[in-house]
Amino acid sequence: MSTYGFLPVTVICLIIYFSSYFLTKTRYLKFTKHRRIWNLILLVSFLVAGSIGIFMSFVYSFELNIDIPYFLLQLHVGVGIVWFIIAFFHFLWHLTYFKKAIKIIFSKR
Repeated sequence: MSTYGFLPVTVICLIIYFSSYFLTKTRYLKFTKHRRIWNLILLVSFLVAGSIGIFMSFVYSFELNIDIPYFLLQLHVGVGIVWFIIAFFHFLWHLTYFKKAIKIIFSKR
């Protein structure tokens, strides 16, 4: 049984992310375009990982006699890793929003 390739997927994703971030700092790419690209990748990776996950859970839940290829599980995990990394950066972009929301929720009124 082979591994899911956590480290290579993470390193490749981070290299690509920081390369595009560097392009924004050199003004070759606008920061808004950088964020739109990564938001789109976040959406696509979520849809791919989520769709495969829903499919696999459907097969297992209803005990369907369908053999799920191992590469599909590897793809699900690999895209899930990409999704998590991008979601982490997305969270950091919106950290001030979350701080403000938490402060409002827990303020005494």
